Amino acid sequence: MYADSAPTYNSSYTTKSLQSRSGKNQDAHHSIYGLTHAEPSFRLEIQSRLIVSPDGQTCMAPDVSVKLGFSAMRVYLAKELQDDCKKNIVREHELEHVSTWRSHCRIGARMLEEPLRTAFSQPRHYTSEKLAQADLKPWVEDVLKPLQHSLVNSVMTAQRAIDSPASYERVKQRLRACPALRHDS
Repeated sequence: MYADSAPTYNSSYTTKSLQSRSGKNQDAHHSIYGLTHAEPSFRLEIQSRLIVSPDGQTCMAPDVSVKLGFSAMRVYLAKELQDDCKKNIVREHELEHVSTWRSHCRIGARMLEEPLRTAFSQPRHYTSEKLAQADLKPWVEDVLKPLQHSLVNSVMTAQRAIDSPASYERVKQRLRACPALRHDS
């Protein structure tokens, strides 16, 4: 399941502080006018399906529901962007990042269903209910972690494509096309 949330906007940081937040301090020839920070969340609901024999032998399979969403989705626009034309261009670029996060998580939520169903279709057998319950969460996490890792790697690859040199060049060209601000006396 996927739960969407609206991004929050923050225009209180300078380009220099956004550059620092982005981790791209080394590039003195590149100003960062926008930055998107997403914190994906994977909330689990785990129920155990148990059959316990009179001698304590236990057969268990988990029922797992994963809810993908975001604990944070922030779009930063540089304080220096006072011109609406430039601010809108940078906002549009950052919204590509937001859209990519959302679409990958939405699709990822659907794509997780079958591997999880398959992984938990065969019950495990234990000598006691206590051992079965102790194995429940580790079993689910062992199955889910590589799937989460794959999803995050996929979205990060897509994010890098949005920030390609060609994409940045298109944004620069659009910024240059904005009309100059006039200051009438």
